[in-house]
Amino acid sequence: MTFYLIVNIIYVLIIKMRDSDSVEDFVGPSSQKSKPATPSSKRKAAVPTSSKGEGSKKKKGDDDAKKELPSTKFLKLDSDDEEEEEEDLSSKRDWMMVERKADGTRFSPGQPTSPLERGYANRAIQLREDRPVPVWWKITQSLDTRGCRINEGDSKLRHFYCQLAREGDDEVMGSQESTTSELTPLTPEVVTGNYPPLTAAERGIAEAKIIQAGEEGLRIPGLKSKVVYSPPNQNRTYGLFSLVSLAGSGGRFICAVISNCVRIKSTTMEPIPKCELHKGEQVGFVLCQFTDDANKKNDVILHAIASFTYIYGDEKGKNNNATRAIMSQNLNKTHSGWTIYSEERKSAKKPTPVLKELETRRRYYDEDDEYGLMKVYAARQTTTLFKMLLWPDTTIKIICLNTMINFPNGAYKELVEEMDICGLELKIHDKLSSSAAAALNLEPAQEIPFLLRAEQGESIEELLTRGRQEKKGEKVAALYFVSNTYVIYAGQALSGKVHMKQSPSDPVIDYKNNKPPSHPDYKNVPIGLVREGERYRWEFHLHMCALIASLLQLKNSITSKDFKPLGVGHPICINRQANSNYVDKNSWGIINGYLMKKFSVAVYLGPKQIID
Repeated sequence: MTFYLIVNIIYVLIIKMRDSDSVEDFVGPSSQKSKPATPSSKRKAAVPTSSKGEGSKKKKGDDDAKKELPSTKFLKLDSDDEEEEEEDLSSKRDWMMVERKADGTRFSPGQPTSPLERGYANRAIQLREDRPVPVWWKITQSLDTRGCRINEGDSKLRHFYCQLAREGDDEVMGSQESTTSELTPLTPEVVTGNYPPLTAAERGIAEAKIIQAGEEGLRIPGLKSKVVYSPPNQNRTYGLFSLVSLAGSGGRFICAVISNCVRIKSTTMEPIPKCELHKGEQVGFVLCQFTDDANKKNDVILHAIASFTYIYGDEKGKNNNATRAIMSQNLNKTHSGWTIYSEERKSAKKPTPVLKELETRRRYYDEDDEYGLMKVYAARQTTTLFKMLLWPDTTIKIICLNTMINFPNGAYKELVEEMDICGLELKIHDKLSSSAAAALNLEPAQEIPFLLRAEQGESIEELLTRGRQEKKGEKVAALYFVSNTYVIYAGQALSGKVHMKQSPSDPVIDYKNNKPPSHPDYKNVPIGLVREGERYRWEFHLHMCALIASLLQLKNSITSKDFKPLGVGHPICINRQANSNYVDKNSWGIINGYLMKKFSVAVYLGPKQIID
């Protein structure tokens, strides 16, 4: 029996003990007749609400506010939203996973029918670290840092120093391990890339090996250069390390202001050479998380990143500059999520939002680790999206102010780490046989409302043409997959001309231009037609299916017959983003329903379970 099942049993017993009284009586006495427990009232029982009586006064402007909310971006109501006034809550609620139904099985599913030895049941997220990350598997670029990037030669030189210093080490630090110790909640962790910062001792080891190599120096892998030590001579009383071309011409001195810096751009010739950054400003990145401290009813989440400059050694200035950059590059913009949310709260006559940073979530990154920043940023956003999909089986609903969620392409390890922090788990619960999957009879709320299903071998254009003929007067759009043995991509289309323009922002074109010769051409596979005005909503649900299939390393279920000679394969999702605005209380049922029907797996998303 799992730990969470025990918690749910205790929770159900508490609910049953209160059946004779209204849940509101637990909060405050009421002269009104008791009401039966509802999903909303059960969630209220899990957290303190108000010391006021149950009877709530209708406030001026309530009707106007309710009329405005359905058209808003962030303050959307549904039937599971609690009816009480936000102003009546005595404290801000905590987000927790709580089964909506007293006898629910979402977080306590039964035993899988598929034997564990088959390798499906309980399979968690597969990190996909057995091979290097393909160049076409990318995270969306969210920062314009072209002017901030470190020179490629500098980066390879630093990696070379790290390799020299750490030759023979049994342990290689991962991309998210920190070299900073004894951190306090107000001391944000500095995270670096695959090569953690060089210590003074390590740099000394690397330089000793370079000196030992003599005049020939040591060649840098990936560069047509070598690093050489030049001893003191008649022109200077000190030795210097420099980068020299293999032809022996020229040479640039290596910065030595700090042990981790080996930059060569504009480096001065002096006892301690200084590069252009250590003559003045340096570039860094910051990752933050914010909430609305005035919203006691919802868990408001905003993830933000920014680039900024600072003077090395000035920690106070670094913190201040990072904060100003976050404000100017994210929060203060007219169309930012925070600005729009604040305006909607004002229109709905809700308490004025109070921006609060969760200080323990701030992280700094070196200027040469933008990719590391983006991996954790995407992992945090995707975890938030998974948490949103749990509603209404949570104490409160999440309002995510990041509309476009970056998928963690190449960052599955970081995603698992973030989900662990939140106590969240994604795994296969059961493997269905083909006949069982085909026989599934899902409720209408658990299915995409297709107007027409695609026929075997039908193209996107043929499906659209047939739909316009059979559904006259109805504007239609096609939902489709792009797939082969190696990749899967979900999309929507109003015509059959998809992925034809040479655009680097199109993941499919990027894959086509960079895929190895051994990869077969992909196929565009339509699955059905939906109403044109709803195409983005249903596309979002397919985005999530493609991502989850990739995370759990599911077999190719889209074009497996077309590529049978090559093997079934376990495609990687190359979609880069999903729109969080399309999440509602039915979303997880639709996603899991499609995974059961098309991929023959039932998926568990919920509290991390402890297996006995």
